[in-house]
Amino acid sequence: MRLAVKTLGCKVNQVESDALVGLLRPLEPVVVPLEAGANLVVINTCAVTTSAEADARKEVRKARRANPAAFIVVTGCYAELAPEQLALLGADAVIPNRRKAELPGVILQHFGLPADPLTTPPNEFWGAGERGLLNNYVRAFLKVQDGCNAGCAYCVIPRLRGRERHREHRSALQEAEALLEAGVQEIVLTGVRLGSYRGHPRGIAGLVEELALMGARVRLSSIEPEDTEEELLQVMRRFAPQVRPHLHLSLQTGSARLLALMGRRYDKNYYRALVQRAYALIPGFALTTDVIAGLPTETEEEHQETLAFLEEVRPSRVHVFTYTPRPKTRAASLPQVPIEVRKRRNKELQAKAAHLAEERIRPLLGQRVEVLVESFRGDQAYGHTPDYYEVEFGGPARVGQTVWVQVEAIEGYTLQGRLESIQEEPARLLLPVL
Repeated sequence: MRLAVKTLGCKVNQVESDALVGLLRPLEPVVVPLEAGANLVVINTCAVTTSAEADARKEVRKARRANPAAFIVVTGCYAELAPEQLALLGADAVIPNRRKAELPGVILQHFGLPADPLTTPPNEFWGAGERGLLNNYVRAFLKVQDGCNAGCAYCVIPRLRGRERHREHRSALQEAEALLEAGVQEIVLTGVRLGSYRGHPRGIAGLVEELALMGARVRLSSIEPEDTEEELLQVMRRFAPQVRPHLHLSLQTGSARLLALMGRRYDKNYYRALVQRAYALIPGFALTTDVIAGLPTETEEEHQETLAFLEEVRPSRVHVFTYTPRPKTRAASLPQVPIEVRKRRNKELQAKAAHLAEERIRPLLGQRVEVLVESFRGDQAYGHTPDYYEVEFGGPARVGQTVWVQVEAIEGYTLQGRLESIQEEPARLLLPVL
């Protein structure tokens, strides 16, 4: 079996794709690029924007052209939204989000192979860790939540991912323990609305604390501002940098009127106070965020408010999206900002993001930073700092080690430097020899 996997969109999709490859590992597939002659192609799609939908269609067409005889399986949010269209483009099987656990069975059946316990996900929160089927021994995603009840006016995801569901914390901790025993160095908690997690009596803060007490390095993926409570900040303060001092708090707009109109469950004062509290409380804290250019009815003054608010909260990185109307959402029926204005505002937000990033990253020049080594490209090692800056360096390190790097140059968002020293790791966290 020659297997090609293409993942679009969020970290939840990435963890599901990784777990699928792990579940298929007993079949000993050779994982190849999409263009390298696969006989099985899995495309995990996104539908958060119209450009994400276009990317999904493009990948299906490309997969069929490159692999005319392959069995092509398409899943994810766009598979939920437009299954008939994907079939017309060349997909042999279209599996919506609510049936993702059926993916291994569909694949095995096509190839005439029997299912067994290793290739049968127990539920929608299946993970490869507790089954010893890992693909990445450095950083592993742990999905603990799915679905969203928020109903923001511009967003189609609640319709595609369903109501909120939560993984029971003992199951999550069991998988985390298996990940650590396998040598994983950092666990990334993921969910569609991670902060709403209710599988632990103390919510996401309680789960993070238990993971930290187990010895795990923990990173949180995107979390909603209104779900980020004082208890979580205190856990991050207590265990930093083991619990990574970085939060991705989606802002979307700096306009108070638009936040209310779009159904966001926080206001500017709350967001400002939350970020200021995190900066004051958590050593080395870094903020990243999302903003949307040209939300329906956005005025020029409100666009300027967003630019000014970004300057105020000082994110290290901003992901900028241009608003596109999503079908069957409240925002789609509101007066729309002309597309050329949306594009111009996007460029201005991108310029502001680059300026803020440069301001945050410049003081790191000449400093010593901690890096978890994740990969090599040629003779250069790559990894991330606890506050999520990418680092490139040369030296005799190996994947999975934690090292100190002296920063000598900056290229875009990447720190470049030289290896200074290697940290001693607890024995239970040492990587297996691969």
